[in-house]
Amino acid sequence: MTKIINLDLRELIPFKRHSKIFKNWNALKEGDVLRIINDHEPKPLYYMFQAEHKGKFEWEYEKQGLKDWIFTIKRISNKVNKKQEIKTLIKQLKTRGDVSKLKEKAKVILKELSPTELGLIEQEIINEGVTRKEMRKLCAVHLEIMKDNLEKQEMNLKPGHPIHTLMEEHKEILDFVDKLKGVVKKLESADNFNDVKMEIEMLRFAAKHLVEADKHHKREEKVLFPELEKRGIIEPSEIMKEEHEELIPKKKELYNLAENYDSFKYLEFLKRVKKIAEYIIENLPDHIYKEDNILYPMAIQVIPEKNWKTIKEKCDKIGYCCFTPKN
Repeated sequence: MTKIINLDLRELIPFKRHSKIFKNWNALKEGDVLRIINDHEPKPLYYMFQAEHKGKFEWEYEKQGLKDWIFTIKRISNKVNKKQEIKTLIKQLKTRGDVSKLKEKAKVILKELSPTELGLIEQEIINEGVTRKEMRKLCAVHLEIMKDNLEKQEMNLKPGHPIHTLMEEHKEILDFVDKLKGVVKKLESADNFNDVKMEIEMLRFAAKHLVEADKHHKREEKVLFPELEKRGIIEPSEIMKEEHEELIPKKKELYNLAENYDSFKYLEFLKRVKKIAEYIIENLPDHIYKEDNILYPMAIQVIPEKNWKTIKEKCDKIGYCCFTPKN
């Protein structure tokens, strides 16, 4: 619902008027309106808005003079301009091998967008012909910017909330990734299986639990992502699905290697484990970071509070992982 703030400037002394206007303007949310009654033509104010807030407001007159000037200033999204800037950035990411020079430009473009706004813009850009592969390059740059500049968002969710559960599971998964790092390091320093019996068991343990995260992915794909799609946010969850499809076979392959290690010569086993483990260690934490800091906050923003009870019931039917913390 549009909020309208009425502001009559006629009784204010001139030097107090601008501070009053901008105090009220800064309090507006997207779609809200500041309705002003003035005693003279407000052209200087209009030019000031053009200079400082171009593309972020709509200005309309209700009455123009002689004594009273009544006009409205509506806060709008700078989405159209941002969409074009993002499309240009994607094109540059596609044609340039080194993206480091684009990082500062991307910071300026992306810092003013909420996760929800970015998700909707991504959807429009995909509909206009940009491939998901190209969009993932933007996602990688956005992730790097977020890691450099943003603290983790606090959503203050209670235990038992579906998003709280998913995020707690992420902590466990990241712990398994850390264990995997330690195992690979020990395997590299050994010469045969006899020297790494404990490490093989730890590899089995970590790989088994990474595979067990399948129920975690199912709750996202079967319950959470459809809720986002109902609200027009499709591409962010589609990108996460693609990453699931790439990660799941790698985790299963790692588990099979750990279970059948004695069918390999040690150096061949080490080579295979190292290749798969390095992929998981590099990509899984980034995937989790994007979900925790982009996708999940987006879900909290757009899914009504009343819907989360039903979402939890659907999650309960799918089930939880062996490592899911108890609520």
